[in-house]
Amino acid sequence: MRSWLKRALAVVLLGVAGYEAYLRRTEVTQALEMYDRLRISYLTLAIVLEAGSMVVFARLQRWLLQAGGVNIGLGEMVEITLAGNALGTSLPGGAAWAATWAFGQLRRRGADRVLAGWVILVAGALASFALFVLVAVGAWVAGAHGPVAHLRWLAAALAAIPVVVGAGFLGAARSGAVRRTIASIWAWVRDHLPGAASTGRVIGNIHQSLQTVKPGPVGWLEAFGLALGNWVSNAACLLACIIALHVHVPWGGLLVIYALTQISASLPITPGGLGVVEGSMAALLVAYGTPGSQALAVVLLYRIVSFWGLVPIGWATWFWLEAGQRFGRRRAHPWAEHNHGHEAGAIPAMGPERLVRPAPCPGCEAEEEEEPKSLVTPTRRRLTRPLTKTGTGT
Repeated sequence: MRSWLKRALAVVLLGVAGYEAYLRRTEVTQALEMYDRLRISYLTLAIVLEAGSMVVFARLQRWLLQAGGVNIGLGEMVEITLAGNALGTSLPGGAAWAATWAFGQLRRRGADRVLAGWVILVAGALASFALFVLVAVGAWVAGAHGPVAHLRWLAAALAAIPVVVGAGFLGAARSGAVRRTIASIWAWVRDHLPGAASTGRVIGNIHQSLQTVKPGPVGWLEAFGLALGNWVSNAACLLACIIALHVHVPWGGLLVIYALTQISASLPITPGGLGVVEGSMAALLVAYGTPGSQALAVVLLYRIVSFWGLVPIGWATWFWLEAGQRFGRRRAHPWAEHNHGHEAGAIPAMGPERLVRPAPCPGCEAEEEEEPKSLVTPTRRRLTRPLTKTGTGT
């Protein structure tokens, strides 16, 4: 029922967007006329900045993999990022599809199941935290103007939650008294608040996953910097689109406009936030003083650069990777799949083997799965640098 309701809501939203576009057809015409004086230099800069944001996010995932002892080339990580972005933004329920597919790609390149899941989880968590920080900073930069003027303290509190939780875990790890205090507080919360026990189990699972690799404080700071750099580069792409159309830049509200739009894009209503992103960004630009026709022109240009231009590139990359795997151009890591019974270098045509190891062939049931010693994952690791270089075909 939820799935059907979500589809119905998506259809309604797109219908409303189309109806509003029809009512504002004069503004749409004026917006399209603005492209006659488009600054090509700033459009080129916007494309470069958007590409840079994808490279930075790929670099973040590569950094997390290296912290776990697996080294994958930056070019391969960019390919996986582009293809995953296309899956996530153009399919219903695309986030789950993208995460599952990326998990399989990391497994094929030498990451064990725990590390591959950890990388996807932590990269997403760092990106979410960085986005909330951007909202908080933007709300304070905007000051008393705009729709979030009265939510500055709330935004700051939301952005501070991961910091407080991290400080609590650090204090608990180093002090028995802090551990006992946290345990007593949690016991009271669990006994008095409904649903606290299930929430605690979820938090515990997340905490256990985060303990898979311990890069250290400096390492976490570097990873957060990469996550923040991904959003900042994409926000700079929006800024370049505004300047390319000769539109006055709403400097005070730029971060708020961008960050709130990205939060709305994460709502699983339409693939890629289609209609939701355009409506949110246009409304926020108008709220910060941009005329309606100019706001519409900016939104269309930004979406062409950051969405419509990336999706076909991402799908082309996905087909390239899938074809390479199926026809043997890209061999999996030696322990990423069971090769007995197949020709040397051949990859089975089935889909699930990219996510789960195929069943052993006859006569091999008693063999244990062999993995490189440097990649055997204990319950907890403490690594500050890659242990070994393992990549495709090694």
